[in-house]
Formats: sequence, structure tokens, C-alpha cells
Amino acid sequence: MTQRNFPLLAQVKTEIWLPDPASPAYSTKDPNIQSGGVLVIKYPYDNDGFRGVMGRIWAALGGDQPHHSVQLPLNPSAEQIRQHGYTLEQMEIWKDSPMSLNIGSTIGNSSKLFLEELQAHLGCTNPLALFRVSDDYSREVFRCAPRREQLGWQPKVGFGDAYPLHILNLASVRDVGNKVQRGAPRLSALQFRPNIIFTGFEPYAEDQWKRIRIGGYEYHVSCRTVRCMLPNVDQTTGLAHKVEPNRTLRSFRCIDEGAVGKACLGMQMVPAIKETKIEVGDTITVLETGEHRYIQQ
Repeated sequence: MTQRNFPLLAQVKTEIWLPDPASPAYSTKDPNIQSGGVLVIKYPYDNDGFRGVMGRIWAALGGDQPHHSVQLPLNPSAEQIRQHGYTLEQMEIWKDSPMSLNIGSTIGNSSKLFLEELQAHLGCTNPLALFRVSDDYSREVFRCAPRREQLGWQPKVGFGDAYPLHILNLASVRDVGNKVQRGAPRLSALQFRPNIIFTGFEPYAEDQWKRIRIGGYEYHVSCRTVRCMLPNVDQTTGLAHKVEPNRTLRSFRCIDEGAVGKACLGMQMVPAIKETKIEVGDTITVLETGEHRYIQQ
């Protein structure tokens, strides 16, 4: 399931809590430390009656919106997988069928209640489950990505559509936002769900990038990001606009011969080496430019 079918998924937020070895409470016997940290999943909800009214008022004044949450092991150890009975099961992601770790089959009663309430919140009729990417069964990225012969390894992705990194030019988003129909909600870069947002370049300068350096690491810019209707979803409210920004994008951003009639915004990337590091404020250096032709999923 994705926001394409259930736009209220935009309201589901995640946090990662990492252990601090300097903390006086740090103990290697703590299950949360054995799993390398905790994944927190939460979504907003309204209480009934007076408490619900006060919660909405508090949120409008800038306070935290009431929410339901659940905590799960970030990276369960082999012993924790055995202890909790987590199982490897086959998933379907486009044309791939990776084995993934089902961590929802044996979670506690509070977590099961969380999933049942989330199911009702999203308007989903089928029961929900929680799966985690298995590092042993990551999906190799081909299509427009460089090959093992060039890199010495084949780039991989987990549950993402196709590529591990999505970069977006804020100037390009603002230019699109200036063109959308009057009365449409203000366009946010978050609606395009990038990993990396950058500034300092002219709108659409990224369309021709082939290879760049971010900070001290090199990345291959594999292809343009072909847009579906999902950017119409407001990532705060979870509400989908009927036409924008998709209609505006299609009016002038159908620029890739490999994706005829489909709008493009943003670029898909893979790292040149297996492990890289990106920090806020890193400088982007363009190393190579050229033409792109999208390859369909």
C-alpha cells in the first residue's frame, strides 16, 4: 500500500532513537541497545468529546498534536529475530519479489491495537502488517544505473520504487509552484518526497546532470524522476488535490523521450561506492553532464 491509494499515509511519521554510550543508563543488556536503537511509528488522532476539542486547540496554538505510537526494534539481532519469531516472507514490489522480515506477526497486544486503529484511520479494509527490509535480500538496481563492471558492485534498494537516492532542486519546485492554478494549496518540496533537497542552482539545472560530488563523495545521476499523481498529496494533512501540481507539471515538464506524456521533476541517483556520507550544508560539484533517457519499470 502507498499514498497513491491511501493518501492519509502521509500523516504516518517515523523517528529513530539511537543509543548513547555516554549515557549512565547505557547497558548492553538493554534490548533496545541490542537492536541498535528503536524505530518509532506514529500518526495523529482525535480524542472524543472535550479532550478532542482541547487537543485540536492545543495543536492550533503550536503544541504537539495528539498521536498514537508504537516502538519497534530498529535492527533486530539474530537472537531477537529468533526470540520474537520474526519470519522471512516474500513481498511483491513492482516486478521484484524480495524476502522481507515480517515483524508484525508476533508483536505485542499494544502494537496489534496500533495496527488495527491505523487501519481504521487510513480507511483500509485489509489487515495491516509490518515488514522490514532484509539486508540479505536487498533488490539490485539496474535500468539506468551503472553496472557492477563500472562500479565494482551493483547498487541496491530496499522498499523504494527504484533507486536509493532522490535529489530535488528547490528552485525547480518554486518555479512549478509559481505556475500552479490559483487557489491550489501552496506547493511544498516535501510533496515530491526527496532524500536530498538542494539550493544554489537555476531551476531545472539538474536535468542534464550525469555525475556529481556531494561533500567528499561521488554519485551517479541515473535518470529523471517520472512523476505520478502522488505529489498532489499534502504531506501534512494527507489530503490529495484533484489536479495540482500534476496538471501544471504535465503542461511543460514532459521532457524525457523514455517517458512520453509523463512529467519529470527531480533526479534519481546511486552512490559511486557502497558507503557515503551526506551532511546539511555540503557543497554540490557537477562533474559531468549529458542526456538522459528514462527506462520504464
